[in-house]
Amino acid sequence: MKSSIIFNGMNRQASPEIAKPGDCSAIINLRNQSGHLVPVGKPELLYTLSQKGSRLLYVHTCYDGEHHITTDDLAIYYEALVYKETEKIAPQSKELFALNGQKVIGVQSIGNTLIVICAENTYYLLYKESRYIFLGERPEIPEISFSIHPMKTDAYHLEEHNFHDVYVNPKRLELVDADYYSLEYYNAFFELQDRAWERHYFIQPILVRYAITLYDGSRIYSSVPVMLSQPDPIQPYKVELRINNSNGNNVCIGTHAGDIVVNNYCIRYFIHKMNLENWKDIVRSIDIFVTPEATIFEPDAKREGFVFDIERTEANETVTFSLKGEITFLDREEVKKRYLQSPLFYKITSIENWDELKDGQWYDIENKVRTDLLVHEEPLSPDNTTLLSTGAQISYVHNQRLHLANLNKKLFTGFPLSLFDTGEKGTESVLAYISTYLKTERGESMVVWYGELENFSNQLSPFLSYPDSNAYKMEIVVKSPTARYKGSFLLTPSEYENRSDYLDVSLSSITLPNDSVDASTPLQVPKPVNDVYTQENILRVSKVDNPFIFPAEQTYSVSNGAITGIASITTALSEGQFGEFPLYLFTEEGIWALQNGTESVCYSAQHQLSREPIAKGYPIIPLEDTIAFATPKGLSILQGATVQQILSFDEMPYENNKYVLNQISASNVLKAAYDLTPLSEFIPQSMVAYNPIEKELIFGHSKFPYTIVLHLPTLYMYRTTQVYTSFLYDSTHLLGQDIQNGIYNLQKENHDTPTQVALLTRPISLQSGSYQRWKELTLRVAAQGQILYLSLWGGNEAENLFNLVGLLSSAGNVPGRLTLQAIGPAYKFYRIVFSGEASTDLHLWAADVLVEFINYNNRLR
Repeated sequence: MKSSIIFNGMNRQASPEIAKPGDCSAIINLRNQSGHLVPVGKPELLYTLSQKGSRLLYVHTCYDGEHHITTDDLAIYYEALVYKETEKIAPQSKELFALNGQKVIGVQSIGNTLIVICAENTYYLLYKESRYIFLGERPEIPEISFSIHPMKTDAYHLEEHNFHDVYVNPKRLELVDADYYSLEYYNAFFELQDRAWERHYFIQPILVRYAITLYDGSRIYSSVPVMLSQPDPIQPYKVELRINNSNGNNVCIGTHAGDIVVNNYCIRYFIHKMNLENWKDIVRSIDIFVTPEATIFEPDAKREGFVFDIERTEANETVTFSLKGEITFLDREEVKKRYLQSPLFYKITSIENWDELKDGQWYDIENKVRTDLLVHEEPLSPDNTTLLSTGAQISYVHNQRLHLANLNKKLFTGFPLSLFDTGEKGTESVLAYISTYLKTERGESMVVWYGELENFSNQLSPFLSYPDSNAYKMEIVVKSPTARYKGSFLLTPSEYENRSDYLDVSLSSITLPNDSVDASTPLQVPKPVNDVYTQENILRVSKVDNPFIFPAEQTYSVSNGAITGIASITTALSEGQFGEFPLYLFTEEGIWALQNGTESVCYSAQHQLSREPIAKGYPIIPLEDTIAFATPKGLSILQGATVQQILSFDEMPYENNKYVLNQISASNVLKAAYDLTPLSEFIPQSMVAYNPIEKELIFGHSKFPYTIVLHLPTLYMYRTTQVYTSFLYDSTHLLGQDIQNGIYNLQKENHDTPTQVALLTRPISLQSGSYQRWKELTLRVAAQGQILYLSLWGGNEAENLFNLVGLLSSAGNVPGRLTLQAIGPAYKFYRIVFSGEASTDLHLWAADVLVEFINYNNRLR
């Protein structure tokens, strides 16, 4: 009887006794191409890394070519440049920045911006003019403080006025006369206010803050709001008139002419530090915002809050009367409340040439906006998430947006003390710290800002703030060479923004009181408490083409389990269309699909597609129109909303390969063929890449002497002896690094030299349970000029020792057949071993067997 055997690739899902003919225990360096097994070539060597112990992290494609980014776990390096036009490789070997013990989780890029994601922080670098500029985690907060600049004293003139009745030795005004002065003050208030606004000056307290505006108009770092007010915060704050008395006695008949006075001021700012040099291509301007002056006067209650007393003084036998009015308008607590409830800040100016500013200098703000017209200006939309230090375990770039998931966050330490300093700058240099206490769902936390401040004035804004509504207390401690100051302030959550505030009811500058501790005592700065936390199920998405900004509305909570991977299909289903689900999240609670949103909404909905948990470390591989991923059960593909398992990891006990491979001389091939590690142990934690040219998945593991390759269309699996320590795979690159630090292009193979190959079948039974005698084995193979070996082995127990039945070697051309004549006893199982040094033109496609089946009579007589 004649039978043909087609080699199916490595397949060990069935036990050795029932393995299909053609299933192989090991196939080394033989790829399936259109049904033929052909030798793999050696990947093209691009270059060798200069740093021992380095590994290739990323290829950053820029205007001049491809930049290879590496790390040795101590620093990040710019290793090589592959020029765009010539593809010539130029070594660079430039250190970009030190990691300082941090572990790199991933590297991404958007345009010329390189993004290095570590577990605790995310760092940015900008490629410009043939070099990388290290930007750091984010811009260092510019330290800018504000102060008032008195500009003009304005007056509203009151003519001489006669009282309605004559007063004798008076103390208070009657209602009819009080009404007169109340009305005059009312008129004066609005007229003086309007005059100031015409000049673009302020008279009442205002809140002021600034934000950094980036190249696309988005903003980060909304600074702390500070209050600016005059020594008498409420203007005009009183009326004082000399009373006309008759003949020097105690009879008062009216008031002399006088003025109601108001002070106008503008804003100026002081530069403490401006460390934005490296960010000048990212930061477009520093924009300044203010709130309108709070409404502190109720027009329908003119007399309320107006108290006019008559004060009598006598000196040198001369009696003088004066009319004094204390103007309180609204209760100070109500005024305080109105400032705390100021929801919007409006832009009054931009500092565009900020790189020309000098530290230690005052600058005036050219305010071109009337205070009463501020509501027509651009409002600030503060987003305090830009202040947090954020690292991530998962990163992905899709549609020019940076996605970060499984987040590690560190609370903001707080704004520098310099931002709160609103007084005239002195010459004193101080050390200071600010402790802010928070109550969060994780328990009590404390963050600490610490630093040095030159030109300290000890005139702090009456408005103190921390950008988190969980904050409830702030302590400020300042140490100068001659004194020590300390203040404690209770914070309350803002109604309109994620922050907590304190506002002194006086609306006047805060002066920190002297502390009881001696000034010579060293400053003991407390350590932060519980300021680091994780958000394993949170996904943050950046703005388009802007990896620095993650709007709060583009933060998504997905499932209750940790996010373990992100992927998308790499080829559009139709022009400009990636289907209903553009992005897939793999979590410990299954797979979720995010649905496209509209306009400013990035993702509008999320749907759970599978409940099978995807553990961290299992490979996830985006393909052209599907996504391949591994679980403890096997390898599956995801397409649209359908999940299908294509390869099971439920492998059965294996047959012994030890005694059937003794003719293989190449040690690397022998090691790769011997190893019986199951896929369930090899695939987890393995490195994975995809070769779109060959349609192959490549699984690498540096501790094993081989690489596993799976041809997706046929599920043909084989091993290669090329061992890699890392892969770099994206839509345009497939690179591998070996233990000698060589970087290879796995999409380009050289076939100039012969390749050591091997094929070992699993136990073959052409008739289950029967004894068989294989008389002739013909291998359909064509090759030229190399040494090849074919051997046949027989045994009666599939998992145990097999005996050599026949061996054939061939040196020279093989025209298409390699035939082995076998003589020996009958066996239940046979195994075929093919090995040798194969030429590049070798083609192996099947085996033909001439077999005789034997039925032994085992009956007892």
